[in-house]
This record gives sequence, C-alpha cells and structure tokens, in this order.
Amino acid sequence: MAEAALRLRLRDQPGNAMAWQQLAALLAQWNRHEEAVEAFARAVAAGASAQALATPHALSLSALKRHEEAVALVAPVQARKPKDFALANLLGVLLKRAGRLDEALAMLETARRLEPRNLSPWQNIGNTLELKGDYAGAAAAFAGGLKIEPRNAELWRLHGRCLRALGDRDGARASLEKAFAIEPRDRDVASLLTNLLIELGEHERALAVVEKARAARPGDQAAEVLAARLQMQLGRIEDAKQALERTIAANPGDLSANLALARLHGDGNRRAANEALRRAVEANPASWEAAEALMESLSRSRYDDEVAHLEEAYRIAQGLLEKHPDRMARLARGLRTVFQRVLDEDRLAATGPVSALLPHWLAEGRHSAVHYELGQVETLQDRIDIVEWHRAWGRRASAKIRAVALPATPALATGRKLRIGFMSSDLRNHPVSYFALPLIELHDPDKVEVFCYSFYEGERDRVQEIMERKAAGFRWWPRQPDAQVAEGIARDGLDILFELGGSTAMNKLEVMAHRPARIGASWLAYPHSAGLEQIDYVLVDPYIKPEDPRLLIEQPFEMPESWVVLGRLGFNDQPIHDGLPEERNNCITFGTANNPYKMTTACLDAWAAVLRAVPRSRFLFVRPEASGMAFMDNARLAFARRDVDPTRLDFVGVRGKHLPYYNTMDIALDSLPHVGGTTTCEALWMGVPTISLVGAGFPERLAYSNLSNAGVGDLAAFSLEEYVAKAEALARDRARRRELRHGLRPMIRRNPLGQQQRFVDLFYAKAHEVASR
Repeated sequence: MAEAALRLRLRDQPGNAMAWQQLAALLAQWNRHEEAVEAFARAVAAGASAQALATPHALSLSALKRHEEAVALVAPVQARKPKDFALANLLGVLLKRAGRLDEALAMLETARRLEPRNLSPWQNIGNTLELKGDYAGAAAAFAGGLKIEPRNAELWRLHGRCLRALGDRDGARASLEKAFAIEPRDRDVASLLTNLLIELGEHERALAVVEKARAARPGDQAAEVLAARLQMQLGRIEDAKQALERTIAANPGDLSANLALARLHGDGNRRAANEALRRAVEANPASWEAAEALMESLSRSRYDDEVAHLEEAYRIAQGLLEKHPDRMARLARGLRTVFQRVLDEDRLAATGPVSALLPHWLAEGRHSAVHYELGQVETLQDRIDIVEWHRAWGRRASAKIRAVALPATPALATGRKLRIGFMSSDLRNHPVSYFALPLIELHDPDKVEVFCYSFYEGERDRVQEIMERKAAGFRWWPRQPDAQVAEGIARDGLDILFELGGSTAMNKLEVMAHRPARIGASWLAYPHSAGLEQIDYVLVDPYIKPEDPRLLIEQPFEMPESWVVLGRLGFNDQPIHDGLPEERNNCITFGTANNPYKMTTACLDAWAAVLRAVPRSRFLFVRPEASGMAFMDNARLAFARRDVDPTRLDFVGVRGKHLPYYNTMDIALDSLPHVGGTTTCEALWMGVPTISLVGAGFPERLAYSNLSNAGVGDLAAFSLEEYVAKAEALARDRARRRELRHGLRPMIRRNPLGQQQRFVDLFYAKAHEVASR
C-alpha cells in the first residue's frame, strides 16, 4: 500500500524529492535494488541531498555488484567528514568489495582508530587481510575482536579458519570448538569443525559434532547434508548419495545438497554433476559458490559438445570476474583455468600474479591449482619459490599423517623378487599408460612382481584388462579413503611405489604421505617435485635433471638415457602422408597440439616472432578448444597485437584423434617455458620436427629429453633467439624436413626413445639398485 501511495503521489508530483527518497528506502528494504538505485537518483535530481542519501544509495549499488559506483558516492562524503566512524567503516567495506584491498585496509584502520571498542572494524580488517592472504594478520584482527566480544561464535569461526590456513590445526580446532560450543546451530561452524576433525583423523569426534548439530537443528536439511558429507569422507559413497538425494527431493534447489552431490559425482559422472549444479544456480542466482562450481564442472565436461560446455563456462567466468572482485583469490584457480583454455590473456592477467595467489592456494591445500602454473615463471628465484611452495604444501599435508606399518620382508640379496607398484587412476587408455604400459607388459615375472593401484571411477577398458592380466595384482579402489588405500598397498610389501598421477583428477597423491611402501617415487604425470618429503625419488634422465639442485626436492632416480619410452598403445602405425605439407599448401605451416595452459605470454611472443621471421607461414592450433569462437577470437587478438596477421591462423578442434592432423603441419613449435611431453613424442612419431626451448626447471626440459633420445637433439634451443633462428632455418631446409618426415619414426626405433625392452630392463635394474641401498 505504501508503495502504491508513493507512486500515485509521484505521478502527480514527479519532482517531489521526499516522495522519491521514501520510495527508494522502501524498495531497498525489499531488496529491489535496481528500482531503488533509480529512485535514489531521481530524489537527488529533484533536489534531495546527495550527501544525506549516499549511504543507502551506495548500499543498493553494492548489492547490485556495482561496487566502484558505490565507492564513488561515499568517498567524497567521507572526505568531508573524516571523523565520522560509520562513513569510514562503510567506505572500507565498499573498497574491499571493489577489490581495492590496500585502500580498504587503510580506511578500516581509520575507523578502528575512531572507535577502538567497536567490533565491526576489527572483523572487517580481519576479512580484508584474509582476502589478501595475510592469514596471520587476519587471525590477529579476529583475536582483537574477541577481546571485545569473547562469546562471538562467528569471530571464533573466522579465527579458527585462519589458523587452519596457517597450518595450525590444533589451534584451529580449539577456536572452532569454542565457536561450536557457543552456537551449535551455526551451519558454517559445524561444517568447518567437521572437516577439520576428518583431516585430523578424528572420525568419532566428527560424528559427535554432526549428531549435536542435528539435535540443535531438528529437521534442518543443512545438518543432513553435513552428515552426508561426512559419509563421503569416510568412503560411504552410496549412503551419502542416498541422503543427498532425499534432501534434494524435499527441496530441489538446496544449495549445499546440490553442491555436495555434484562433488560426489565428480569426473565419474559430469552430466549428473552439472544437473545438480544447474539446480543450485537456478534456485540461488546470487550464489557465487554455485556459479563457480558450475563453471569448473563445465570446463571439465567431455560429454556431448565439449566446446559448448567450455563456452558456457567462459560466460560464467566473465560474470564472476566482473561481479566479485573481492573474491578474486578464492575464484582465481577456476577462473584462470577457463581463461587459459580460451586463451584470454587480458582476463587471465586480471586475476592477479601467481605469486600473490600462491599463499591462498597453500592455505587451502590446493596442490592441483599449481599444476597449470608451472610455466608462469621468469627468473630462477620464481622457479625456486615454486619448489618451496611445494615443500611447504607437503609438510602441511603430511603433518598429522602417521606412516602405516609395513610387513617385514627379506632383503633383496636373498634372491627374492623385486616388488614394484604403480599408482595412478590413468592406468587405462590414457597418455600416462602410453609410457607405463611397457613396464607392466614387458617386465620379467621371474625377477619382478608388479602391482597396480587405480582409483578411476569410470568403466574398465581394454588397456586396464591387459594390465590386470600382466600384473601380479591390480587393485581397483575408486573413492576409497586415503588411509585405507595406504593400508591396502602396505599389505603388498612393495620395495618401491611410483605415483604417476600427481594431483590430477581421481588421483591420490596424499596416499604417499602414509609411506605405504619402503621407498616412494614419482614419475610421469606431474613434471615437478610433488612436495611430499615421503616421496624419496623422482624419475629423471641426464637431460631432464635440473642443473641447479635447488629445483628438486626428491633425490633423482636417474635413468641412464631416457625418462620415457614410446609404447605400442599411443604410438602405432598411424599413416604419414607422402610429400610435405608445404608442397600441398604452398606455405610453411607451424603448429601446436599443446595444452593452452602452457601458452604463456612469453610463448605467444616467441610464436609470433617465428611467424614474423618466416613470411607467408601459417600457424595451426590442434586442440579440443580450438573450434570454439572464444578460443579463435582470443588467439587472433593475441597474434594481432604482436603484429601478425590473424588470418594466418588455422584451427582444428579435436580430442583424442589428433594424430592425422600432424600431416598438415611442417614444424611443431613447442610451448614455453613449460614444454610439451606427450605432444612432443607424438609430433616426432608423425615425422614432424619440433623446436623446443630448454629451461632451468624440470617442466622446461621434457622435450629436450625426447628430442635427444630420438636422435634430433639439435632441435633444442637454449635461448629465445636461438628458438626463433632454429625455426626459421628449418623452414628454409626443405631437404631435412623431407628426410625427417618419413625418417623420424625409424630413427626413434633405433634410439632409446623407441626401444621398449631396453628401457624396461634399464628401469628395473635401476629400481633394484635403489631398493638394495
């Protein structure tokens, strides 16, 4: 009635400032902020005081995520009233929401000085410091607030969260227990405490917290979701799934239930995960958590039209970047993955430098976040910092993990068989198995027993069946908790366990922290030190091994020649066309099949320099993403801003069936500084010479090994200038390219990269040597 009366009055008196002001206040109260902002503007235009309306007007703008406009309204008012606590505190919050964290802190400090006994600035300062990754400073701010209000459950929760981020799990537990004792009905407190207790291995106490939360909120679906999440952590997947589905049946849009169900489905069923996340987004359109989860899931979706999923993820990512600048540290990993996949340089840069994000990822334990950033380095110190980040992550991840008991085994000198394990969810038709299969197929069963451990959530395929037949034991344990996996591996009495998956999908890197084998080692999927000090060795060769020992945490398990061999699985008799692509296309075609996360600014600079050096040459992207409009538009923009005509670019969108397209490529240009591994091997196998830049770190030397062990080590360059020069020279050398087109494959077979039994024998000889120490 009040709104109708005001609108009636304004129809007759459109210049009535007081009526516009009253209407704006009503609309804001009812969360109709679009209309409220318009009404506030009309009130000011009609003569109302802009200064008097600045606070409610700014709050409505901020509710619409128009944070910079809100700041612009309040800042001049606060400048005229520098001793007004409420204005200083509000402006600090608005600056925080706008992502201007340093300015926010300065303003919030002003507010705290004005009213040191007011809780609000203490909490706001803590929130802002946490967003900056200063968890120690944030914890101190929350502790200051607790001196004012010692029974504030929210402050104890925030304090506990920061201590957990700092790796102080005991301190975090104490704070969260206090928060839970004060307010057992608080969903966030119960959830954080339960998760922490699971990390600490205190499952009985976690169950007690869940039951107390249920009792405090009888009939509350959030408590049921918390119970289901605990069941997931304990490996009771079907029980958890049924509980979540019951909750969703009662309330289809329940945010926490749909998020949890999507995590449960994961990579094993992306279609079902996306259905759950769409329900969450539809019912909770203001939730950045739901939007983020859907974006990340879509980016990982391979069913139906992969590119359509990626394009949708890209649209969501753009919205999140625009609307939530204050959440950048939390959102950065998912945003960066999408922006990397579509080659959006500008938006990728807008997420901030990796150096600023690393503290957040350490606090969150997000090892997988760093995998895609190994190429974001320029100096030696950058590389060392990444290694030390992994070391710090490893110490935190293993801090509360006890080693499992290992069975007594006689010494190898007694003549018993060597027992080797390979742990990866990619022991199936996957690039990891391109290189692992020879070790499983061709070992001598009279001398070696091989055990395989997989957590793959999909269906068994023919490659897994081969491995099951060849291995002494193939343990297929999808979704089994880490501790149970470690105990199961320990029962096999291994001499050495090689983890091959790192933190990639469905793998269990943290199992290595339990020391399930006498010796732990790493190989293949993660081309870097993983970080866990319980991993004793990393497999290298003379080419991959960094010259600077600071760039490895583990001891080198150094093969004498090559770190990989080309097995029969991925390297078969795919036809190589007669002649050269240049002869068919009347121009040189450079190209890549590398993952876009390796296409750094330096990489694009180098590729553009090659195209400028070789007139009329073209560049071909062979990638699943390459048929999407976003990828093509951004690639063209990237080359255009580097003075290369974008019409010289070609795109082929394909997944898993890309080898034939090497027949259209004269020369492959490797990514840099994180180079290709599998892609380099595939290019060489198809007769396509690859130019690669050798860097200081492990992920910068993979192709150097592949090229050298194929007999074409001269294609490796040691400076950007040499990289461009080698590409230009090879483009002119048609005779050599013709020789390599059909000569590379036989050359590989004559060299270490192509001699399977030779590699297998050298591998197990080295393993016997290491296990005998």
